[in-house]
Amino acid sequence: MEEKEPKALDLKAVIALQEKRVLPLFASRIDYGVVIAVALLLAAFQIWTAGFGVLFALKQRIIHISLLGALTFYLRGLGSRFDTDADGLKKVFAWDRGFAVLMLASMVYLLWNYDAIQSRAGFPEPWDIAFGVIMIVMLLEMTRRVVGLALPIIAICFLLYAFLGPYMPTLIGHRGYDIERIVAQMYLTTEGIFGVPAGVSATFIYMFILYGAFLEKSGGGIFFIKLAYALTGRMLGGPAKASVMASGLMGSISGSAVANTVTTGAFTIPLMKSVGFRPHFAAAVESSASSGGQLMPPIMGAAAFIMAVFTNIPYKFIMVSAAVPAALYYFAIFISIHFRAKRMGLKPGNAEDLPRAKELLKEDWQHLFSLVVLVVLLLMDITPLRAAFWGTLTIIISCGLRKSTRMSMRSIYEALLLASRNTATVGAACACAGIVVGVVTLTGIGLKFATLIEVMAGGNIIIALMMTMVASLILGMGLPTSACYIVLAVLAAPVLTNLGFPVLASHLFIFYFGIISAITPPVALAAYAGSGIAGSNPFKTALTALSLDLSAFFIPYWFIFNPELLLNKGALANISVIFVAAVGVVSLSAMTQGFLLRKLTPIERVVAVLITFALLIVDFKWRVVGLAVFAGMIIYQKMTINKSPAEPAGSFASARD
Repeated sequence: MEEKEPKALDLKAVIALQEKRVLPLFASRIDYGVVIAVALLLAAFQIWTAGFGVLFALKQRIIHISLLGALTFYLRGLGSRFDTDADGLKKVFAWDRGFAVLMLASMVYLLWNYDAIQSRAGFPEPWDIAFGVIMIVMLLEMTRRVVGLALPIIAICFLLYAFLGPYMPTLIGHRGYDIERIVAQMYLTTEGIFGVPAGVSATFIYMFILYGAFLEKSGGGIFFIKLAYALTGRMLGGPAKASVMASGLMGSISGSAVANTVTTGAFTIPLMKSVGFRPHFAAAVESSASSGGQLMPPIMGAAAFIMAVFTNIPYKFIMVSAAVPAALYYFAIFISIHFRAKRMGLKPGNAEDLPRAKELLKEDWQHLFSLVVLVVLLLMDITPLRAAFWGTLTIIISCGLRKSTRMSMRSIYEALLLASRNTATVGAACACAGIVVGVVTLTGIGLKFATLIEVMAGGNIIIALMMTMVASLILGMGLPTSACYIVLAVLAAPVLTNLGFPVLASHLFIFYFGIISAITPPVALAAYAGSGIAGSNPFKTALTALSLDLSAFFIPYWFIFNPELLLNKGALANISVIFVAAVGVVSLSAMTQGFLLRKLTPIERVVAVLITFALLIVDFKWRVVGLAVFAGMIIYQKMTINKSPAEPAGSFASARD
């Protein structure tokens, strides 16, 4: 007999997840001590450079990536079952220590010979190339350990492209570069491994991960999850809506769709299943919401900081511009859940089992204070680096005002370790993606790629946009968000800017589709992670997540053609376009879930799709027609609402869906 899932919010399970060990238990105390030392050294270095010190960009990036590499080789094994002993303790092998030493040796060599290397720029010596090769190989292995094979394979392909340029087709060919020139570009300049992506990781990203670590260790993560359930748990389909809100709040900070899915999904997915949602639907909701968290201001999963550097647009403008598209994304998931719950005949959650928002805010208001300080500082043109630094200090101070929330020295110590550990994934991805950027800069393939798409599109803007969308989805599959955006920014974004679209809209366009790739088959990593928790079919989960997020495929087209959605026009124009887009989201969500006020007939589903396209067209007449038809559908459904009763939760139709 299947064990019955608990219907109440199991706060003990939430707390257990939040209080899990920061570091694994090591078989060797010496190895454990090394990990502690490196993690704390990295944290101290980052805090010093953020709040007090000034360091040359190349030196800071070298130290940041090398310390992360050494930490990674101790924490992540080769991926075999021999990485732990019979007692479950982490084993560190001689090759792991050797890789860490080689990573640090490459760092020491660069720092020790920094002035000499700068003086002979363009004329590297054999030792420069030797240590450069070591750094590239170690970085590829480091990246493989933390994010898998996809990104290292892409980086290797780009390195081969730089070397084999003369043998490539004419349209993408180039004169070719020898190994010495390629390694020098990657290792000795700020145009490769230690380029802009690594620089953003070494500054903005680390400090915001540190902010998230302190928020988690101070109890802020639990607070936001409880607040989400307090605000939405009593609604129809409450656990699913609470999952959306909680995952959005946590996903903005974590910056990883997969990590957020497995963390919050461990308790939200069973809760959704307990009130009647099918396993694949529960997993789809969690993975969709977790992916969208990276679209949520103010943090936007760290990739937005890279966007600010690539576009030369202040972060506060990116944060404000992304607000409405992110709200539409989550509105689409919310309304889809609502329609599905209505169709299944589900009831609201039990109010007695849920926390109350008023009581939560009264007891734990201090967890919101740091977020308010963070947003205010960003809007005041304080750099994101300083804003995150002061936001982290605010957590310590505000939580220290009350004994019940005061952070202990152990909590602060664990937050520092957690930040260093969590940065490994993003740092490795950024540095490895720097190889791609370096090759693009060296060979000029970015402009050639843009020209290739323009030629294939034959001057048709819609076809060019769709081809860019497909390229973004393909290039983003299997990549972390930061690396995904970096690759797309140098290859796909120039296509849109060449077509005359604004720079910010172009970068947000490819950013959205790169994120959606986490739930797009066949490589839907977030959806597959959710299916593992739910015990559902992975591919069916991915398809369901895709249906929930179908509106997300239209939102980038809305704001690329309607800049008002990015809040850069007058108030009246902004409100009218937002309203039209919201109606389009409702219509498309109704089509995917087969329910509006009652179950939709096949003809009504077709009409709902046509309404969406009519509202998408940048033409006042078509939009009036779309709004009128949508209003007519609502009236007709209301008149015939009793002809199609909601399906009970255990019906064949609900099981099939």
